[in-house]
Amino acid sequence: MLERENRTTLLPVLLGAALALPAGPALAQFYKDKTLTVLVNYGVGGNADTEARVYQQHLAGYIPGHPTIIIRNMPGAGGVNAMNQLGLTIGGSQADGLTVGYFTMSATVLITDDPVLKIKMDDLVPIAAARGWNVTYGRKDIVPGGYSKPADFARAQNIFAGGYSRASSQDTRLRLALEVMKLPYKMVTGFPSTAQLNKAMEQNEVNFTSSSLPGFQTQVIPQIIDTGVGVGLFQFPTIGPDGNPAGNPSLEKLGMPIFNEFYKQAFGQPPSGAKSDALLLVNDIATKMQRGMFVPKGSPPEAVAALQQGFAAVAKDPDFITDYKKITGEAPDLISADDVERIFTRIRDVDPGVKQVIKDSIGSD
Repeated sequence: MLERENRTTLLPVLLGAALALPAGPALAQFYKDKTLTVLVNYGVGGNADTEARVYQQHLAGYIPGHPTIIIRNMPGAGGVNAMNQLGLTIGGSQADGLTVGYFTMSATVLITDDPVLKIKMDDLVPIAAARGWNVTYGRKDIVPGGYSKPADFARAQNIFAGGYSRASSQDTRLRLALEVMKLPYKMVTGFPSTAQLNKAMEQNEVNFTSSSLPGFQTQVIPQIIDTGVGVGLFQFPTIGPDGNPAGNPSLEKLGMPIFNEFYKQAFGQPPSGAKSDALLLVNDIATKMQRGMFVPKGSPPEAVAALQQGFAAVAKDPDFITDYKKITGEAPDLISADDVERIFTRIRDVDPGVKQVIKDSIGSD
C-alpha cells in the first residue's frame, strides 16, 4: 500500500511547488469566493466531527482568500469510505482543491494493507495531522458486584466490546487489550460514531469501549460516568523517548493509568508477548497520527500551500485553542506534512511478525 517509489518522486514535487508559491495574492485568489468542503470520515456527533466543527468556525480566516467552509460527513467501513472517496476523486470529491479530508486515521488498516482501503496513501497529499489520546471506559456492572479498581477487571467474564469496524484501530486496540489480558469477549461492531456507542452502553448492549478525548469529554463523562452507568478504565500509551510505554500526564492525574500499569494492577505483573508489542505499536502510531488532513493527488499546488498555511496558523490562534480545549481538555497538537511522511515510513518498516499478529487479530472471531 505504501510503496516508496511514487511517494519519493511525486510528494516532494507537489510540496516543493506548493511551498515555492508566494503567500500573498496568488494564494488569496485561489480560494476567493469559493467553498471548501471538509470531508469527515465519521458521523455527526463523533470525535472527528466534533473537532472538525471547531476548525470550521476558525479556519477560514487563516486560509488566503477566506473560503466558506462546510462539513460533509461520510461514515462507513470504520472511516475508510471517505478516504476511498477522496483518494479516488469520485462523486463530489474532485482534485480541485475544494475538498479536504479530516480523517480519523486507522493505523491497523495502514499497517496491514487491508483491502478495504481501495487507494494507496500516495493518492492523498498530506496537509497536516494531529496527535490525540484514546481512553477506555466500561459499565460498572462489567464485573460481578461492580467495578471499583483495576484488580476487579480481571474478574470480568461477559465483555461486549463496542467498535466501528473489524479493521479499525478502535476495534483492534480493544481486541488486543482484551486478548493480552486473556479475558473472554465478544466484539459488537459497526457503530458509526461515539454517540451511538454511548447509547448502546446505556442500553447495556455493550459494556466496554474507547474514545478519543473530544467524545470522552463532551459525551462519555456527562452521559456515562456522571450518571453512574460507567467508569473510566485506562488510556492507551505511546512509545516514550526511552522506548517504554508512556501516557498523558493530565489523564494520569485524573486516575486514568496507561494500559500497562492497569494490567500490572489487575494481574500483578506487566504485560508481555507478541500481542502486547503489537498493541503498543498500534497505540503509538494511532496516537501520534490520530487525525489526518489530506487533499487528493493532483490538487492544485496553490490549494496545498494555502491549506498547509491555514491549518498551521489556526492551531496558534488563542480563540481556536480555547474552543478546542473545551471539547478535548487539551490544546491542539498538530504535526506537519513532513512529520506525516515520517510516520508513513515507520508503517512501511513494521516488522513482519508484528504485522501478522495484527492481521490475525482482525481475522479472528
